[in-house]
Amino acid sequence: MSKSSKKMITLGLLVIVLGGLASFYLMGTQEEEAEPEAPVSATQTVRLTEQSEAELIRAAFVSDAHSFTIEASEDEDGRITWIYAGSPEVELEQSAMRNMMRDVFLLSAADTVLETADDPAAYGIGRVVVTGYFRDGSQDVIRLGMMTPDRSRFYVMVDGDPALYLINAISGERLSQGISDLVAREIPLINPTQLRHLYVGERGRPSLEFAWDGTEEELQNYINQFGASWLTMVSPYEGRDLNFTSFETNVLGDFEGFLPGELVELFPASLERFGLDDPVLEFIMEDVGGNRFHLIFGNSHDDEYLYMMHGGRPHVFLAEQRFVERLFGLNPFMFIDRFIALINIVDVDRVTIQSADRGSYEIIINNFEDDNERSQIAPVVNGQEVADDVMRRVYQVMISLFYDQEIDMQTHIGEPAITLTYHMLDANEPPVILEIFPFDSNFYAIRRYPNPLQFVTSRMSVDNIFSSIEDMLSGE
Repeated sequence: MSKSSKKMITLGLLVIVLGGLASFYLMGTQEEEAEPEAPVSATQTVRLTEQSEAELIRAAFVSDAHSFTIEASEDEDGRITWIYAGSPEVELEQSAMRNMMRDVFLLSAADTVLETADDPAAYGIGRVVVTGYFRDGSQDVIRLGMMTPDRSRFYVMVDGDPALYLINAISGERLSQGISDLVAREIPLINPTQLRHLYVGERGRPSLEFAWDGTEEELQNYINQFGASWLTMVSPYEGRDLNFTSFETNVLGDFEGFLPGELVELFPASLERFGLDDPVLEFIMEDVGGNRFHLIFGNSHDDEYLYMMHGGRPHVFLAEQRFVERLFGLNPFMFIDRFIALINIVDVDRVTIQSADRGSYEIIINNFEDDNERSQIAPVVNGQEVADDVMRRVYQVMISLFYDQEIDMQTHIGEPAITLTYHMLDANEPPVILEIFPFDSNFYAIRRYPNPLQFVTSRMSVDNIFSSIEDMLSGE
């Protein structure tokens, strides 16, 4: 006995409705034959499949775009993940998959059109849309037909049941999806203040890479104490610190709304035609919570889109250029610590400044602790005692030198015009030496010895050091 024969059908209502529909069509003049109209019945909602979610192990779908099979993968805790059979590297959107698979084993009809459909093809019933395979060896074969004239529902039949049913449009559309509709596009949400790794690699430019320099436990303790992580540059300027606020503002401002677009190709035979064999850009971010993405960008598709893919996944998407354009030509000086020698005064014994044109100075800090164990200084500059607070203001000017931009120093430009040397209190620590060279009317070339000479700093900032010392010695 079929499922539908077990239900109470109000035949009188069905006859009346059918008769009314027939009169309506006979009275009207139509140029072409109307598609079958679904009579409304008085039946209750009917389960078209009788298995449970736990019993479904595989489902084979046939759509206009693809034929594909989805399989259940169960972890040690009993959680089910739906995977693309034969290609686990294809990451599927699990929420969409759960909804789709539930339509296989929870498919229900709100109406029965016919107890026995003598001509299913008249309702578009023909091809198999999905076959569900269950643990007990049974199968449910679902055949989807056309939509009703009001486009609110689909006609459907299940093999082994002669009845014709109506299911809601949402279920019908889910069962009709191709694999391209189910491939995961979303990228994980990353906490930009709790990064543990950051990488931006652009074709033809030095890569930018930052990482936490320590253990995972130390990183977590640091975050617990300060509310954010601490990343230092690996390349191209080793040891520079990442300024998270500037990075989020100048780089991630638009990118936070990024979402890969249309799936172009699921299994491309070659990445070369997309420019993904030699990417124009790679972007990796990972936070301490384990959230990570690796995005690879290739050639332009048109004026608005680039080709892209996820690292470790085979398929190619389109990506809107407007979201990623800030990643090209990144100037790291926008978001790195640019101070050249940020040294605490309590760690310094003395500072010497040597310049043939601007004069030479020896600044003795004389660090000590007062009776309340507070750090104090009794500074002496070229033999002249100066006030503690005045010296501290001058010292702030001295350590405020920072890199303005990178330069390409192809040739040696002679001896430094100015040398600042910070001699440390700890005799085991080497002195910090800054060498300053003339460059142009606005900048000095500067380096922290023995690093390469590759940056410039403002002439005004260097001039302020000398003017601040001169004002201090003159009592101004």
